[in-house]
Amino acid sequence: MVNLVRMDLYRMNKARSFRVCLILAFILALSSTPFEYLMYQLSRMLSTSSDQIGTFPTTIEFSTLLSRSAAPLTVLLALLSIVNFYYADMEGGYIKNIAGQMPKKGFSMISRFIASVPHNLAFMLVTVIGSVIGSVIFQKITFDASILEGLGTFLLKLLLLTSICSILLLITGAFRNKSFGMILAVLIGLTLTSLLYTLVINPGLNKIFSKVDITPYMPDAVLTEEKPGALRAILVSAVTIAIFLPLSARVFDRKDVK
Repeated sequence: MVNLVRMDLYRMNKARSFRVCLILAFILALSSTPFEYLMYQLSRMLSTSSDQIGTFPTTIEFSTLLSRSAAPLTVLLALLSIVNFYYADMEGGYIKNIAGQMPKKGFSMISRFIASVPHNLAFMLVTVIGSVIGSVIFQKITFDASILEGLGTFLLKLLLLTSICSILLLITGAFRNKSFGMILAVLIGLTLTSLLYTLVINPGLNKIFSKVDITPYMPDAVLTEEKPGALRAILVSAVTIAIFLPLSARVFDRKDVK
């Protein structure tokens, strides 16, 4: 299993989609504060009253930058990258070369899921680094007493993002449906899945159970919160991984490698 994870990490690091998406995540984080400053200056030029505009904040807390590590565009790029990674070995025929060397083919699903942890960590770290570099030009970054809380939020969002990857693993890896995986990645990244819950899933569940709303308990919904509660985030992530990771391994283990 260790060698399998190392091979997956090597494949991921060499993947062009991973590098391109990682660079884009850094550029977007880097340009966030300059863009906000530009919009502020344009508003001042176009406004007739400066009182309506307010002032551009001259300081920002480092804990705030940590809590923004899973911005929607970062999540979108990370999920698009992970879908490409999950499906790449099937497109290139890599899985055929190693399937016969494993006791169970499902181990490859577990290996890819483990590899998604450093993958997601890389995206969140470059987002923080880009945000720091982009902010320091226009604002003073203060290291406040909430840094530990911000670090906790960072880790919770990493866990939530990884749990979402277990869902994409089932769709893209086990069921071998890259198109649907891409669509779901876009919906999650653009925070549009709430419409799916509200218009499709919740009404269906309400026919069986009265007044059911699963939105607050879905990992992508919790991920969009600025500071998700620790207990709820951990439970939601743990349940999601416990359901989708074993299911992915089981489904893939029963499929013929093509």
